[in-house]
Amino acid sequence: MKLASTIMAALAAAALLGEGPELTKDERRYVRTGGEIVKRGTYTGKVLFANAQSRLPASDVQGVRDRIAGELNVRIECVETAERDPAKLLRDNGANVVLVVVDDPAAPTMLVAPEDRWAVVNTAKLVDDLPGGNAKRKFFVPRARKELIKAFSLLCGGGASQFPGNIMNTAAVRELDLVKEQIPIDMVDFWTRYLGSVGVTPKETTTYKQACREGWAPSPTNDVQKAIWEKAQAEKERGPANPITIQPPKKK
Repeated sequence: MKLASTIMAALAAAALLGEGPELTKDERRYVRTGGEIVKRGTYTGKVLFANAQSRLPASDVQGVRDRIAGELNVRIECVETAERDPAKLLRDNGANVVLVVVDDPAAPTMLVAPEDRWAVVNTAKLVDDLPGGNAKRKFFVPRARKELIKAFSLLCGGGASQFPGNIMNTAAVRELDLVKEQIPIDMVDFWTRYLGSVGVTPKETTTYKQACREGWAPSPTNDVQKAIWEKAQAEKERGPANPITIQPPKKK
C-alpha cells in the first residue's frame, strides 16, 4: 500500500508512542510490519514478448502476457521492436526466454526451440484459411492470442494436456476456433519447472519487519520502515533478552 510521506510520519509516531490518529486495518498492519517487499532470491530472470508485427494489435500481445504472468507470477516484459532474431533479442534485452511475434507469409506458423530458449509465432499464417474480411475480423485475434499461449507452453515444457478440449490439444490452426482461451491447469506446473531451470522464478513476498530480523532488509524508504529498522538494530545490539547459559560441569 502506497501512502504519502506525511501520513507515514503520523503512522510512525502512532506506532512508537501508542497514540495518534485512528488507523484503518491496513494502516495498522503497515505500521506493524513495514509493508510487503519482494523476498530475497525470488523474482529473478525474465521472459520477453517481442512484438515485431502490426497485424495483431499490441494490446492483445500485452493481454496474453498479462494472462500468463498472472498465472505464473514471474517477470514478463513486452517490447515493440523491428528485430526478429531471437538470439539477438535474448542477448540485447537480458532475457532468459523470448517469444517473438512476426508477420511473414514465407515463414512457418510457429517455430519452437526450447533448448535455445525461444519461440516464434507468425501471424500471417493465422489468416490463410479465413475467407473474406468478416471471417478475419471474427476469428483472427482470438486465434492469434491462443496461438501465443500455445507457443509459450510448448517453449516452456508444456505439451498436450490431460484435459480435453483446450488450446494445447489442437492439431491445426482452425481447431483453435473451437476452444476457449483458457490455460490448462496442468500446464502451469510444467512452465514453472522449465522457467525455474533457466533462472526465471516466481515472486515471493515477506514483510519489511521480517527482512530486518533476518538481516537483509533494504534501506528504509519512509518513517515507518525507519522505525522498524532502528528497532531491529537495537534488538540485535542488546542480544537475546534471556540468553541461554551453559553451566560448567560439576566436580566429582
